Amino acid sequence: MIRLELIGQYSPALLDANMAFSFINFASIGSFFQQPPHAIAYFCDGMLMSSFMSRVTGRAIDRVSFDFTSIADPVFSDAEKLGKRVYLVGATQAELELFVQKLHARYPRLAIAGYHNGYFDAAQAAAIYADISLGHADILIVGLGAGLQERFVLNALDAGFSGVAFTCGAFIRQEALATNTYYPEVINRLHLRAFYRMYREPHTIERYLLDYPSNFLRLAALILQRKVAINITAP
Repeated sequence: MIRLELIGQYSPALLDANMAFSFINFASIGSFFQQPPHAIAYFCDGMLMSSFMSRVTGRAIDRVSFDFTSIADPVFSDAEKLGKRVYLVGATQAELELFVQKLHARYPRLAIAGYHNGYFDAAQAAAIYADISLGHADILIVGLGAGLQERFVLNALDAGFSGVAFTCGAFIRQEALATNTYYPEVINRLHLRAFYRMYREPHTIERYLLDYPSNFLRLAALILQRKVAINITAP
């Protein structure tokens, strides 16, 4: 039995949790099927997934993504307001430094506990976990791609990180290289984010056209066969 812990809506109260949150859509759920991680709660990343889960469970489940069209701004704004320290992991060193500069410009009082690029081996990972603790980070944001980022945040918690962790996929890289924000306002308003990303990043076309339908069918079959148990947790 595969157990999927879903969070129906984002709440600022989650910033005080000592746990890991990730985001699931019909592409990333492929890695979830391969090795379902324990102790991670998921938001529905994308309107297709949130609509599907709302219909399947009979509960209203929001579309929640870690980007500036969704919860990234509330997380950084509340962190700045509450004095919470943020640690970032992901992207190349140059992209990460550009992103940190953008964060400082947008949230001048945000405390950055530290950051590390997304290219490291197991020995270096241990040093990053130690740096997260030494920096007294309250919020850990990790963008390493589906599967890797979930393992990283769980290992960080096991290594003593006592704050809240969010995975963020390609968010750091996307925002670092964007002129303003990655998704233009009109694209976000018209809910054309998937099409815009296929235009900006052609390598994602296969993900949307092949992985989405195949994983949709697989998930639907598992639910019908009662091989997936979905638990919705209130924030």
